[in-house]
Amino acid sequence: MFRFSSRLPRCLVYAALGLAIGAPLLPAQAGVIISGTRQVYPEQRREITVRVTNDDKHAPRLVQAWLDAGDASVTAEQSDVPFSLTPPVFRVDPGKSQAMRLAYTREPLPKDKESVFWLNVLEVPPLVSPPPGAAQDEEDNLNHLRFAFRIRTKVFFRPQSLPGKPEEAPAQLRWSVQGSTLKVHNPSAYHVSFNEVAVALGTHEGAKVIQTAQQGMVAPFTSLEFALTSALGAPPAQARVQFKYIDDFGGFSAMQQAPLNP
Repeated sequence: MFRFSSRLPRCLVYAALGLAIGAPLLPAQAGVIISGTRQVYPEQRREITVRVTNDDKHAPRLVQAWLDAGDASVTAEQSDVPFSLTPPVFRVDPGKSQAMRLAYTREPLPKDKESVFWLNVLEVPPLVSPPPGAAQDEEDNLNHLRFAFRIRTKVFFRPQSLPGKPEEAPAQLRWSVQGSTLKVHNPSAYHVSFNEVAVALGTHEGAKVIQTAQQGMVAPFTSLEFALTSALGAPPAQARVQFKYIDDFGGFSAMQQAPLNP
């Protein structure tokens, strides 16, 4: 398995993890942009390229990148996935970009369904120089902490022999509801990510709509439950699920309609 050797100070990695799980943000500005909100890795490819751009026109960025299998607390040092990513640490000058090469190491992964991993891109802003003539204590310099930003995007590994097409998977979903829980089952070999999910109590334009409390992604051959914002009870016969899914390019689909199953 690929193991990543970190070259960034551990305190910066911890700061990034804190931001990623919802810690309060201090005034700062992220400058790094990743090409695409998700990456698809076809099994037959030797490698894919992910481009990172520094959108800040004035200051460089130091970037560290690694993959994990879904645990957001995994650091670069702990990464253990069947991919190599080069370069793992690099500097991006203002307004410039850097291509990262992601290669599958051919260690076994399921052949009958997609696998999903997460690409982490950790950005460390530069130290801000004090105004000319400003006094700085040496100890303050040593203890100065730069807050890092971490971006996580999905990487879908897609075996070559999968049946059907990924864009056909949303139509195969089976939906059911019980009380305030909406359940979706995915019988396909592809992941389906949702941007919006709701239950409409009728087919006319003014039908009451009950939204879900969260978004989500349903993996192949598994089920996912959504919490509705209010209990539905026994749904009427004309009740329908409304949802938008996210395609391979990160775009949102048109609103889809699906029946509720018993």
